[in-house]
Amino acid sequence: MNRFLLFVGLICCSMVSELQAQRWALSATTGTNLYKGDLSDWKLLPNLNQLKDFTSTVKFDVRYQRTQAFAYRGQVSIGRINGSGFNNPSPNFDFNSDSFKSSLVEFSGIVDYNFLDYQTDKKIKNWSPYLYAGLTYLFVNPKGGTDPGLPFFTWAIPYGVGVKYQLTPRLGLQWEFGSSKAFSDMLDNTPSEGGSISNFTTQRTDQVLQSSITVTYVIKSVFCPRE
Repeated sequence: MNRFLLFVGLICCSMVSELQAQRWALSATTGTNLYKGDLSDWKLLPNLNQLKDFTSTVKFDVRYQRTQAFAYRGQVSIGRINGSGFNNPSPNFDFNSDSFKSSLVEFSGIVDYNFLDYQTDKKIKNWSPYLYAGLTYLFVNPKGGTDPGLPFFTWAIPYGVGVKYQLTPRLGLQWEFGSSKAFSDMLDNTPSEGGSISNFTTQRTDQVLQSSITVTYVIKSVFCPRE
């Protein structure tokens, strides 16, 4: 009987530990987008004229963290992208002087991997570098380019790196840099030479570089305190 009670007790403790390793948070983000594709391309770094095509974006997240290592985000991003062929480094055989602009709305599911144990604890410096990746369903409505523009949805893969820091048990701050690699060559309404005009393709696709600063607010945190 004593062994049975001990066994039940261990199971209950395990269940409580699982329940105590959870955190829900809301976050708001301000950041920038930089389109990279046929009308604004580079090999290593963009030039100064291409950097002028930075546009602003805002993002809103709901974040769930079950353990210190992994966090899961549902994210909505609202912004713009634009680009011009005049900003490319030098004219060549496929030089294109067209320009475009487009709204950009993204609905994303993202997973963070924290390199350090990340939890709410007043006794420790709570910070961690992290990697993130996920899946995005995005909407664009390009105006300009080489063809009459039509709004469309397509998929993308967001990925990147960041650093997060817990300012207080409720408030956190994080910075991240990455890219959203679209499964389309038509974000700029300009297909590559020999590229596809389909809304979904894996060949010669466009992408959006992204950098942002995020403020998070923990609405529920029940991590066990460390010894």
